[in-house]
Amino acid sequence: MDNEQLLTFLRGVPLFAPLTEEERNSIASVMSRRTMKKRGILFYEGELCTAIYLLEYGRVKVYKTTEDGREQIVNVLQEGDLFPHVGMFGGSPYPATAETLEDTVLYSINVGELTRLLESNARLCIRLLQILESKIRELQRRLSDVLSKDMREKIVNTLLSLARTSGVETEEAHEIHMELTHQDIASMVGTTRETVSRTISQLKREGVLQFDPQKIVLYKKKLFLS
Repeated sequence: MDNEQLLTFLRGVPLFAPLTEEERNSIASVMSRRTMKKRGILFYEGELCTAIYLLEYGRVKVYKTTEDGREQIVNVLQEGDLFPHVGMFGGSPYPATAETLEDTVLYSINVGELTRLLESNARLCIRLLQILESKIRELQRRLSDVLSKDMREKIVNTLLSLARTSGVETEEAHEIHMELTHQDIASMVGTTRETVSRTISQLKREGVLQFDPQKIVLYKKKLFLS
């Protein structure tokens, strides 16, 4: 991607859309493009945060590892997402591990260079804080769902949250177009793959959702959504 294509991409990213062309040029100048194959590790939990990433194409899962070695998925990222949300200002470790779910194209920004950009651009700094606040609210809502619902509700609400942030909405349904296994969902809600498999099978029988290897569809009428 040449500089003009990169600028076109940045214009469509919520974080950078309000900026001037000159400001976007400054940001583009410190970005390095890279490609990664499916199941590639961008960084590991606990490593020093040296770079921030902007996702151009593909999907990335962010997960923490529990004391007993299990994977707990924190988020699934898509095109236009800037991550991680902790460590952007340097001096702290990555809070989780990031792994590609499919072949992925992204940009890396050195933390030191990002800090200098923020120090010289109040508008970018404010916009970044707004994005972070939105992400924190979403994570708080997900945590509330996981803590306060029974397992069926946890699974449905987790899929709905994912559909709303990383999916497509039609008149009749919320759709998630990605490869998502029963184990991935189990890692999101803190249960076993077997429990997820039983629950998904029941939801399919009830017509609440369609679950295919590359697509999940949640039907609004069955979920009592308008």
